Amino acid sequence: MKNRMKAIALDMDGTILDHSGKFPESLVKTLEELKSRGFLIFFATGRTPHEIESITPAGCPLDGYVAASGMGIYIDGRLVESTSFEPDFIARMVEEARSKEIYYEIHTLEHSSRTLLQDQAYVFQDIGQEQPGTMMDAEYSYAKETLRSTTQWVSNLSFEHVVKMFFFSTNMKKIRDWYDYLENHKDNAVYALYTTSRHNAEIMLGGRDKATGMEVLLDHYNIDFADVHAIGDSMNDLPLFEKAGRSTAMKNASDAIKEKAHDVTASTCDENGLERYLRMAYLK
Repeated sequence: MKNRMKAIALDMDGTILDHSGKFPESLVKTLEELKSRGFLIFFATGRTPHEIESITPAGCPLDGYVAASGMGIYIDGRLVESTSFEPDFIARMVEEARSKEIYYEIHTLEHSSRTLLQDQAYVFQDIGQEQPGTMMDAEYSYAKETLRSTTQWVSNLSFEHVVKMFFFSTNMKKIRDWYDYLENHKDNAVYALYTTSRHNAEIMLGGRDKATGMEVLLDHYNIDFADVHAIGDSMNDLPLFEKAGRSTAMKNASDAIKEKAHDVTASTCDENGLERYLRMAYLK
C-alpha cells in the first residue's frame, strides 16, 4: 500500500472533522509530511466551497477538492467544473418543504446557505428545541448558529446555480418522514439522496457524486483511480469506495459503510482516528 498509492482522498465530516466539527491542527502536519513524500492530497466532501475554506486551517496542503459531492471541482483553489439543478425543480422542492414545515437550506458554490425569512417562525420552533440524545453535538451547535445567523434568512431566494438542498429537524420522526418522501419521489436522473445523521437529509444532482468529481481531478493530474486511497464514513463516500484502489472506513462509520471498505480505522474521528491511521499506514 505504501508504494502503490499516489493520492489520498479524504471526506470531511466524521473523517477529518470530529463530531464537534473541529479540524485537528495536528493533521495539517501529517498531511504536509504525506505531501513531502509525493502524495497528492484531495478532499471529497458534501460541504460547499465556503464551508471547506472556512474550516480548513491555513497552510493545509490541498491539491484539489470535490465540493457538494461532485457539484463543484476545484484545483489549487480554482473552480474547474460545476453543475447545478434546474431552477424550477428547486422552487418546487422549497414549496414542498415549506408545506410540511421542514427546515431547508439552498446552497450554491458562490454563497453560504439561505432560507426564506418568512419561514423563520416554524423553523425556530423546531430547531430551538433541546438537544435530543440522538443528535450529534456538531449538529446541535450548527442549529443554534442558524438561529443567530445574520446571513441565513433572506426575503427572497434565487433558485439559480443551486448545488445542494439540506434539510434538518430536531424531531427524528419528522425528518425520517421527509426522507421517506424524498426517497419515494426520487428520480435518479434528477437527484441523489443522502443522509449523514438521523436528523438530516440532503439532495444533490443525480449522476454527480464524489467519484465523478474525483475523475476530473485524476484526469488533471494524470493518475488512475487504482492509485487513490479513499477514506470516509458516510453513504456519499460509497461511490469513491467502489472505484478507489483502496478504501478505508472510519471506526465511527455505520456497519453498512464498513462492509464496503477494504479496512477500518482503529480509532474514531473523535479519537484522532484519521491521523493515527495515516501515520501507521504511510509514515512509520
